Amino acid sequence: MQKNQPVVIHVPHASVCIPPEEQLFFVTHDLSREIAVMTDHYCDDLYDTGDTMIRFPISRLVCDPERFREDADEGMARIGMGAVYTSCSDGSELKHISRLHREEILSRYYDPHHQRLERAVEEKLRHFGTCLLIDGHSFHDVPLPYESDQNTPRPDICIGTDAYHTPDDLTECLFQFFQCRGYSVAVDRPFAGSLVPMKYYRRDSRVRSVMIELNRGLYMDHGLNRTSGYQKIKEDIAAAISHIS
Repeated sequence: MQKNQPVVIHVPHASVCIPPEEQLFFVTHDLSREIAVMTDHYCDDLYDTGDTMIRFPISRLVCDPERFREDADEGMARIGMGAVYTSCSDGSELKHISRLHREEILSRYYDPHHQRLERAVEEKLRHFGTCLLIDGHSFHDVPLPYESDQNTPRPDICIGTDAYHTPDDLTECLFQFFQCRGYSVAVDRPFAGSLVPMKYYRRDSRVRSVMIELNRGLYMDHGLNRTSGYQKIKEDIAAAISHIS
């Protein structure tokens, strides 16, 4: 049963699905490895708290809804990892794609996803007058080559914030919650920011947003298998979201 509270969970990177018509454009020699390292494996389950969830149905290697739509607005576009990737995590070529095809991908996948997310937030605002958007992710225990933060060791939990949409008390509450549960926690490291639909972005403070990033070493091994820590982190995420909602 879905919970009746002003929470929307956004999970953009958990899918490994690459539609057959898109597979033809990949040129990397090891697509399976790229899927393995770039997917937020199990996050659609780990963040499943019974709240409204908006999950992107295809792999981020086809389209990444977490990026700004236009490359001119997206910093990661300079390394070929904007809304439609052309580069792998190690900087090698991922796929060939025309400008027309890029727009087709965005129209087919990116735009409908953001419309679903916007509608979900809009519904919470209509019913509750507020919405808490949880941006759910994971990250490698060692930095991937494309990542700007190469520092180690990495924390267990990263809390990503937005200067407008993440109140300080929300950040502090999450930080203290996870720290009290025995996790090492960092704010905006190794990743920063938190998604907000463009309709509300920097315009409506009723929409609060915070990103929670999990170190994959907490719950899975490098063979993509769940480890003994899986159930604990799943339960702690649910407790954290309940705590801040």
